[in-house]
Amino acid sequence: MYDFPREQKALKKAFNNSDDIIFRPVTSGGKQALFIFADGMIDVKDADFGVVKPLIAANGAFTPDMEGMKALFSTVQKIEQHTSRKKFVETVARGALGLIIEGGKDYFTLCLHSYPTRSIAEPPTSAVVKGPREGFTEDFKANMVMLRRRFGSGKLVFKPMVIGRVSKTQIRICYVKGIASEALVEKITSKIEAIDIDGVVDSSEISAFLEERPYSVFKQVGATEKPDICAAKLLDGRVAVIVDGSPMVLTLPFILVEDFHDSEDYYRRPIRTALIRIMRLLGIFFAVLLPATFVALSTLQYQILPQELMITILNSTQGIPFTPMTEMLIALVFFEVLGEASVRMPRYFGMAISVVGGIILGETAVSAGVLSSLTVLITAMSSIGLFAIPDEVGAFSVIRITLVFVGATLGLLGVVVAAVAMTAYVASLRLYGVDYLTPFAPLVPRQLNDAVFKRSKTDSYFRTPFISRNRRRLTYGK
Repeated sequence: MYDFPREQKALKKAFNNSDDIIFRPVTSGGKQALFIFADGMIDVKDADFGVVKPLIAANGAFTPDMEGMKALFSTVQKIEQHTSRKKFVETVARGALGLIIEGGKDYFTLCLHSYPTRSIAEPPTSAVVKGPREGFTEDFKANMVMLRRRFGSGKLVFKPMVIGRVSKTQIRICYVKGIASEALVEKITSKIEAIDIDGVVDSSEISAFLEERPYSVFKQVGATEKPDICAAKLLDGRVAVIVDGSPMVLTLPFILVEDFHDSEDYYRRPIRTALIRIMRLLGIFFAVLLPATFVALSTLQYQILPQELMITILNSTQGIPFTPMTEMLIALVFFEVLGEASVRMPRYFGMAISVVGGIILGETAVSAGVLSSLTVLITAMSSIGLFAIPDEVGAFSVIRITLVFVGATLGLLGVVVAAVAMTAYVASLRLYGVDYLTPFAPLVPRQLNDAVFKRSKTDSYFRTPFISRNRRRLTYGK
């Protein structure tokens, strides 16, 4: 049994006398009670009608234990009992209504959360013509509900965790029992449990701790804003990580081919999907190799070009004061800065900047003799192709600039060798027991139709190999 006046002072000290923490004393039949809550994080009307009034009306005829609280506050869905003051303070800080009663020995919290959240809407990064339009929000409970709606069985599991010494960020590890590998779930759980940090504000910070190759340029953790895509990945045997305060849900393990798939690929006809995926592959191919190839041919191997093309290049570069490598680097940096400026500026200014920068400044640079028209054209083509895979822009931008240096110093052969070396490196990556280039390396013919050519749902008998222990997806005759 705690000393009520002293406990009240201790709790105020635990909250550092913060202005938004409200202490509301109530008397019931001679017994003193104290409600504690964060201003704006509970439903005050529900608290008054469902908690305060029943407590006063009881006139002290209740016992300050869990059974007495459940009988007294029958309309409250969730009541928790705490023996630790520290745990009680953390729960109140997350938005629960706290209660201590004179003559009691434990602390109670009642779930009456009500705080402003963003409404469910179509995510701006994954707009679709067909398919569900709802997207994850910053409220992890709403995200859990959107996933739960898609699973009518009890096999969907949410595993609770709390990370951050100060932030106490709520995290949920989500997987489908019987489909996801238990070893994979335990490995992800142990990695998150090992995080000892003062605070976490977004899922991207968690993804940094989940990467097995932290210094690799390539993305290693999947992320999605769409519940339907997340559900599809869970059914494939992956594990999702939901972080409170972030609309991006992480998925593991991640393979490179996932970023060549789009949200709408699930709902298009297979032939149309295959065509679009091939276009994306060609876009990345040209985005990465075209600038380096142009620099290599302009600098060292121009003699292998057709005569008409060589004359065109010589005419376009005549009078340019820079070497082909310097000229290409200037153009690439210019487009990188232009892209960053258009993203960071307000929407309407960003559109104006992209148009002004891409057309007017590019044309002015050519007219002034600073850049050649071919360099601007190739850079523009490369930049457009780069955004065919938006989630891999960072990695392929670094590779593109690196290959420009290689092409200027070692020529076309150097570009080919560097591209082969990069491919070999990617093929050597193995994350969470899954090869990064699955199903191409190692080659799994049965899964190739899901990589580039979309397989019809009626033919999708098996899940992606090496990810799920439960390989069978579709069974006929039952």
